[in-house]
Amino acid sequence: MKQRLKILSLIILFPFIASYSQGFYGKVVKILDGDTFDMLTENGTIRVRIYGIDAPEKSQAFGRVSKEYLSKLIGGISVKVLVSNKDRYGRYICRVYSEEKDISYEMLKAGLAWHYKRFDNSEKYSQAEKTAKTNKVGLWKDSNPIRPWQYRKKN
Repeated sequence: MKQRLKILSLIILFPFIASYSQGFYGKVVKILDGDTFDMLTENGTIRVRIYGIDAPEKSQAFGRVSKEYLSKLIGGISVKVLVSNKDRYGRYICRVYSEEKDISYEMLKAGLAWHYKRFDNSEKYSQAEKTAKTNKVGLWKDSNPIRPWQYRKKN
């Protein structure tokens, strides 16, 4: 029964995801944290998780700062997203662009997210994180920053 539901949900979702594989635009209507936001599209509101990064949780050190920075970058404006997947929470995992800026890269460069190497092996993202770390920018000012996935596991 569960297998049938999974197959049925994939059949229902496939046209939606496939139609957006080239990318689409929508207005950012709510920033949830430093790597997740809600976006208004022609088909309604969707939740987007930014590809390639993992930002501090809201209750974690630099969580509020990360959220505020993402809000400055994309809050209330139209962005382009390229859907790569959908996660177990129903969020669309997307590459996000604003005025040709790669938002994942911008968050890494500002030192307000980790490069999520488990899901992405981009040298560009890796280098942005290394540079922020070397220059002690953002969360790298902390002598021992806790990775969000470790923080979530503990809490």
